[in-house]
Amino acid sequence: MKIGVTVDVDSVVKLTATVLRQLPYATNNAITRTSKEEVEAARNELKRDLTIRKQFILKRIKILQYSKVSNLTAIIGLDANVQGAPLLLGFLEEGGEKEPIAGEGIAIPLTGEAARPTFAQSVPTAFRYKNLRFSGNKGRQNTYIVPNVGVFQRFAPGKEGSELIYSFKASAVLPIHTHIRESMVNIITQRFSVIFSEEFTKEILQKAGRLK
Repeated sequence: MKIGVTVDVDSVVKLTATVLRQLPYATNNAITRTSKEEVEAARNELKRDLTIRKQFILKRIKILQYSKVSNLTAIIGLDANVQGAPLLLGFLEEGGEKEPIAGEGIAIPLTGEAARPTFAQSVPTAFRYKNLRFSGNKGRQNTYIVPNVGVFQRFAPGKEGSELIYSFKASAVLPIHTHIRESMVNIITQRFSVIFSEEFTKEILQKAGRLK
C-alpha cells in the first residue's frame, strides 16, 4: 500500500522567511523594553542605597543610545554632562578618592551646622562655598577661613565664639555605596528572554493577521 503525501515547500519557505524577517523587530523591541526596566532598576537601587538630596540625580541614569533595527545595541549609563562639580555616582559604584577640582583641598560641609543642617538636606544656596565670596579669609554670612582647618561662622550678635561649618581635607575617600551595574545585569538575566518571547510572539501574530 502506497500513501502519497504532498508538501507545499513554497509555503514553508515563505513562512520561514516571514518569521526571520520579524526577528530583528522583535529583538529591537525586546532590547528597548529591557533597557527601560534596567534604568528603573538602577534608579531604585540608588534610592535604596543613598540619601537622594536632588531628584535630578536619578534622571542622570538613562538610556544613552536606543536600539534600532539596523543596530541592535542599546547603551545605558550615567549622563555626567552637568554643570558644576562632576557627579560622584561612578565613585560610589566602584569606590575611589575625590581629588580637589581647584586649589589644594576639599571643603566638606559638616552635618548639623549651617552648611548642612541635616544629612538629608542639600547645602543651602547662601552657604555654598563659592557663594560665601571669600575676600582674603573673610566671607559672607559672618564666615572666615582658618587655613588648613576649615570655614568657621561667628555666632549671632550677643554670643561669643564661632563654629566650624566646613572642614578642609586634602582629598576624600569614597567607599562603594551602591551596586547599580549589578541591578541592571540582573534585569537582563531575569527578564530579557521573557520579554523577547512576548515581543517575538506579538510580531508573528501581527504579521499573520496582515497575511490573512
